[in-house]
Amino acid sequence: MTKRSRSESIASRRLSDRFNVALLMLLGIIALGCSSEKSTDTSEDRPDAADAPTEVAVAPENPAPMVEPHPQVIEAQPAEVMPEFQPMRMAPAAPGSTPRMQPMVVPQMSRFSESQPMSAQPQAAEPKSLQPQAVEVAPEPAPSEMQAIEPATEEVNADQTFDMVEVFYGTDRAVMVWPGGILPAKYHALLPAATCVLLGVAVALALTKFQQFLLAGLSFMAALSGAVVVGQEGWVQYQKYDRFLSSDSVVYGKEQGNLQLGTCQVSIPKSHQAGELESPSIVRLEFAENQTDHVMLMEVHSEEEQAFLDMLKQRVDESPDKDLLIFIHGYNVTFEDAARRTAQIAHDLEFKGVPVFYSWPSQGELLGYVTDRKNSFWTSSHLKEFLLKIHQHSGAQAVHLIAHSMGNRAFGAAVESLAKDLQQNQKIFNEVILAAPDVDARVFKDEIAPKLTSMAQHVTLYASQNDKALLASRAVNGYPRAGDVGAGLVVLNGIDTIDVTQIDTSLLGHAYYGDNTKVISDIYALMQKHRLPTQRAWLRDMTSPVGMYWYFDPQYTESLTRVPTSVPLR
Repeated sequence: MTKRSRSESIASRRLSDRFNVALLMLLGIIALGCSSEKSTDTSEDRPDAADAPTEVAVAPENPAPMVEPHPQVIEAQPAEVMPEFQPMRMAPAAPGSTPRMQPMVVPQMSRFSESQPMSAQPQAAEPKSLQPQAVEVAPEPAPSEMQAIEPATEEVNADQTFDMVEVFYGTDRAVMVWPGGILPAKYHALLPAATCVLLGVAVALALTKFQQFLLAGLSFMAALSGAVVVGQEGWVQYQKYDRFLSSDSVVYGKEQGNLQLGTCQVSIPKSHQAGELESPSIVRLEFAENQTDHVMLMEVHSEEEQAFLDMLKQRVDESPDKDLLIFIHGYNVTFEDAARRTAQIAHDLEFKGVPVFYSWPSQGELLGYVTDRKNSFWTSSHLKEFLLKIHQHSGAQAVHLIAHSMGNRAFGAAVESLAKDLQQNQKIFNEVILAAPDVDARVFKDEIAPKLTSMAQHVTLYASQNDKALLASRAVNGYPRAGDVGAGLVVLNGIDTIDVTQIDTSLLGHAYYGDNTKVISDIYALMQKHRLPTQRAWLRDMTSPVGMYWYFDPQYTESLTRVPTSVPLR
């Protein structure tokens, strides 16, 4: 072989080797590119990639296939970059976010971020704050569970047929003991009814011997009717006592005792009408109390003085206007009736403060007038002590007071004594309402009124010419009463006297402060709206020889008949 042919053979061999090397390099590049695309597609489109815990954090990232891959970068990425994002696999990332700025708990906390302290942390948190144990420290209930609680509460409130009112009290009545004996207590309640029946039978048998069959029948029917009446009253009283015993309540009687303090629970039905004090009625054949239809005294609990004052101050602080209302009852009222009346007045007046009453040892009987008159003076020292405790320790910004009938005697005597202990013109009462005061008119003018007006912001006196109870009191005592309308009408500077004669049509005309809706509306405008008589359109002024007073316009009914729209917040 010639030298030229040898050189051409070497050159062709070198060319062939270079071509082979280039071909091999091209095949290698193609192979590497295909393997890179295959691995990328597998990481994104694999069906179980979303469920695998190691792939959750990688899936939402902007992957590398969007950029032209380089062989050298692809070879280094699986070994160095992937372990760096392992802490991010707890929660899915938002598309387009970088791994290190992704908060782990945002998807679960977005609806309850206000109650979770972790929501206030910056998104670029340290890796340890994103660990599973940090997320599970304070788990929130599911939204469906939280929403399911509200309908249950509303359903209970909708089914409730009465409201419960807490009433504070002070009393100097002695604790009563149910009469004992051989027979069980329940039979004591029925003894008067059984006695009526036996007497009726005896009289009827005696009349039949004289062949007076008509009279015998009438006597038996009268005795039977009387037995039903007294039996209903006795049975209701027994049920009350049994209820008090079951709740460890204190039962106060009509005897004199020491000053005691405590709280009552009184239920008022949703069907309650303003001015009504619903009770079981023999006319409706009701032989038991129930909270759906009647105003009931449920519990009575005596408290130590300091505990009572602390509780009273707490209730006053919780009230919207930080005020309280004191009620002092009159003649022929039991402790139970005083508690029920206080709750009814507070409810009808929509009073949001604290209702309080003071109960002195009235006999609770029509024939107990003489004893009640003596006890109304006897209790004045205890009432004064009670009022001072309220003034000094309740923290109330306003103290309102309503005194009725003979309760004004006790209050008047307490005012005379209070004036000696207080500084001159020291105002301890806001609104003072004297309803049908059974007090000597001259004594009231000369001794009580000057002291009362010096310690009260405003005083209102309600009087009526139809008040038969005060007419009887005048006959017994021999002098006009402060609640009369006539020659002894009380008209004084600093006291608004209001005549309710033309609107009070009740039988006795004595309890209009709580029974008459027009008077209740007037008290509401006075106490809740702070309106003077000139601002109450239903009042008209009247000039008399003793001065100017006010009376109800019987033609005005627009704003007087009202029904409470809400109950006290207690």
